[in-house]
Amino acid sequence: MISFQSLLIATTISLLLAFIIFYYLKKNSFLLDQVSSSAHKGLTKNSSSRKVVVCGGIIIFFCCVLFFDNELLILKIFAGLILIVGIFSDINKFNSPKLRILLQSFIVLSFLLINENLTITDLRIDFINKILTIKYVSIFFTMFCMLILINGSNFLDGINTLVVGYYILVLVTIVITSINFNLDINLDIFYLITFLSIIFLFNFFNRIYLGDAGSYLVSFLTAFFILDFYLQNTDSEIEIYNVSPYFICLLLWYPAFENLFSILRRIFLKKRLDEADQGHLHQMIYYFIGKNKFFNKRYINTASGILINLFNLIVFIISYQFYSKTNYLACVIFFNIFIYLLIYFILKKKNYHT
Repeated sequence: MISFQSLLIATTISLLLAFIIFYYLKKNSFLLDQVSSSAHKGLTKNSSSRKVVVCGGIIIFFCCVLFFDNELLILKIFAGLILIVGIFSDINKFNSPKLRILLQSFIVLSFLLINENLTITDLRIDFINKILTIKYVSIFFTMFCMLILINGSNFLDGINTLVVGYYILVLVTIVITSINFNLDINLDIFYLITFLSIIFLFNFFNRIYLGDAGSYLVSFLTAFFILDFYLQNTDSEIEIYNVSPYFICLLLWYPAFENLFSILRRIFLKKRLDEADQGHLHQMIYYFIGKNKFFNKRYINTASGILINLFNLIVFIISYQFYSKTNYLACVIFFNIFIYLLIYFILKKKNYHT
């Protein structure tokens, strides 16, 4: 277990680093996002004109480089590559979604080829498991899952605290599960939770955004830790002591389903898949809260993210103790999807979208 003193040192240094990077980029007018006119966010009704620094990913990366164990050197290298793709996207050098996905695919595939054991080979469905025993099939399947997560997380980026708060919940749930049921985890996960919590505070007060770079990086790092957690706890011959792959699906259902549903929605509406839209559920919730004036307009953005994550928090609290119960977890996943679609179509019918 990482000592409290180590976490305190990490918190202090990462806070100092966050302030330095934040003020340096703001002073040099680099990676700034104009809140009131951000087409990427799609939330043009925010009346604030404050310029926010899109540097959450950069801060998290440097903190990870400083505090992650040296055994995670490969992870640091590939996290840096993912971050670079995101930064070039944030500064509009990689405008093509196809190019970004191609680069992401190359990076993730290379990472998995080096870490061959970090692949999914069990979905609790016999005929699929037989296919996944083929080495390169499992590698490509794992890459596909990671790409869905990475790009789904980017779809969610646009509501304050939504992405970073969601991944804090995911990682904390892993820690609580491991402590309560004596499961193995990589202890560097405590550092990542610390760094995300610092960015959460900046994001809460509308000072720092994750941007593409941050959402790519955070989802990539979380994918590693959650896969590592899953694989470390699936060796027992007794199923009740193994983490179900559907526990992983439950923890990551939201960004993954957001990605899938966005693709299906665009196909149904005959829109280009690489064309940005503002029909995401979190944006509709934002407009619903704003039009009904539940909160001061300065806090609508942050309140929307917190409300969505509050739902996920409740689901995680209720479900983590059933980490090995595949049937139960599958039912909860379908329940979450049902609630998502129910709220989506209710808000759409009421025209809470642009």
